[in-house]
Amino acid sequence: MKDVAEITGAAAIFRVVRERICTLELPFGAVLREVELAKEFGVSRTPVRQALHQLAAFGLVETRNGVGTLVTAGDPDTLADIYQLRIKLAGLIGALATGPCPPEAAGMMRALHDRIAGVPVPPGPRAFWQFNEERHEIVNALIENRELRGLHDLYYFKVAPFWFALYAEAPEREFTLLEREVRETVFWLEQGDMRAVANMQENHTAMAARRVEAGFATAEDEPEIAH
Repeated sequence: MKDVAEITGAAAIFRVVRERICTLELPFGAVLREVELAKEFGVSRTPVRQALHQLAAFGLVETRNGVGTLVTAGDPDTLADIYQLRIKLAGLIGALATGPCPPEAAGMMRALHDRIAGVPVPPGPRAFWQFNEERHEIVNALIENRELRGLHDLYYFKVAPFWFALYAEAPEREFTLLEREVRETVFWLEQGDMRAVANMQENHTAMAARRVEAGFATAEDEPEIAH
């Protein structure tokens, strides 16, 4: 990530704040204040406001009268709907593919897997996030249909805080699953089989949905602590 002093545009501010939300550095319900962000990034409030509007379009923040802009808290029903859609979108990646995977994609994914295989298990949360984001970017770039590519990107980040939260609960499990997914993706990319890549993405998304759902159920079953 760039140093804060280098970040001046709305798009760059959007990416930084999005990562903070997705990695729970800004937890659900956190208030984002335009004045404080403008001071941090050394800009006027205009690019900050533009970045917040874009985050709202991604469903990551919401504005409440008298409160301000807050990090959106998800609910199980909405999350289930989004994951159901993500599973279908993953299938469409293969259905709409018109040709084999470009060979450079396999090389990029293999380089990513080499880095994943070379770190301690499990790595720190930031490394886990960066590995996931790079995997997503490689796959997303393979999607030829621009509308599908945009939706695939949108809903990836919309659910990111929820699957990232699983890492705190079971880091070794989540990292092992990521390594396996990247390794399988390398294999199918090297075969040039985009439909197989899509099918694998569909399966891994469905498994992630079940783990997130189980995480919600566990949280609901925990007894409240009296204060």
